[in-house]
Amino acid sequence: MQKYPCSLVQTPLFTMNKRRITKQQSTRIQKNQDAYQALSQTHDPFHLNQKGLVITRFGRHAEIETREKKRIHCSIRPNLDSIVAGDQIIWQKSGDDQGVIVSCCQRQSILGCPNNRGKYRPIAANISQLLIVVAPKPEINWTLLDSYLIMAELLKLDACIILNKIDLNCETIKQELLINYQPLGYQIVFTTQENKLGYNELKTRLKDHTSVFLGQSGVGKSSLISQILPHETISVAEISKSSELGCHTTSNSRLYHLPQGGSLIDSPGVRAFSLWKASSQDIVYGFREFKDLALQCKFRNCTHVNTPGCAIFDSIVKKTFSTKRYESLIKLLAH
Repeated sequence: MQKYPCSLVQTPLFTMNKRRITKQQSTRIQKNQDAYQALSQTHDPFHLNQKGLVITRFGRHAEIETREKKRIHCSIRPNLDSIVAGDQIIWQKSGDDQGVIVSCCQRQSILGCPNNRGKYRPIAANISQLLIVVAPKPEINWTLLDSYLIMAELLKLDACIILNKIDLNCETIKQELLINYQPLGYQIVFTTQENKLGYNELKTRLKDHTSVFLGQSGVGKSSLISQILPHETISVAEISKSSELGCHTTSNSRLYHLPQGGSLIDSPGVRAFSLWKASSQDIVYGFREFKDLALQCKFRNCTHVNTPGCAIFDSIVKKTFSTKRYESLIKLLAH
């Protein structure tokens, strides 16, 4: 089981589903997977085993892109689990514009989060960058933003904060980001659909990366993507007037290629989030400004809450670092 809500890990060539299998069956499946991988690396005169890229998944099926850049529909072998957008796979043809995924290649990274039942659910594979989108509406959740940034720190991923919809009243949010986050080295991009402000800067940031947009539903992730990729059909919805929460327009993660190089994966919106099974030490180390200070605390089990000899708390008293970030730290440690 993965340690973090969103994690970047080396994974085996295949993963198993929930069915119980014998050791003999497991060995046979492993041999078959190895064989598919080996065949994909050698000359295959009948083109039985071909490499492909997963564009999106829906149930036990997926849309993939072939080596010839053709999109086809594939079923997924029962012994394969957690196939997601961004996966490099091996597939076999089963009909006109149809196939079956028989193997998943080793991943460079895997991003996921717990579902509403608390079980780890992969979202995207082989990513290299997190783009965290916030907006004046729905109301910004600073602790959620810090959770995403902790994620990026723990997984050693670049993170860029995008403040969208700046045509709305958001001067306070702007100042919070510029004062509390930019000095820590986080790049801030301001965007609006009104005059396309910030879009060129965002496109530059996306180049030659496989990026994932993260953020609450309704912050405008899909709207940003529809402007970056006008030739794609992106579903966009308005914010609910009653709840002021976003309406989910992305039900499955989907990969899009970028004209300037690289790709991005649009992920389902997130209204609630927690650092799933991350230790207190991990959470503290996820804050750039507090990571080294934590090593200077007098006690190893320091709670960092008004504790004598706490280097982190002393830095807040001396106003060296942001009180708001410190409050986020304490909230996250309490959960």
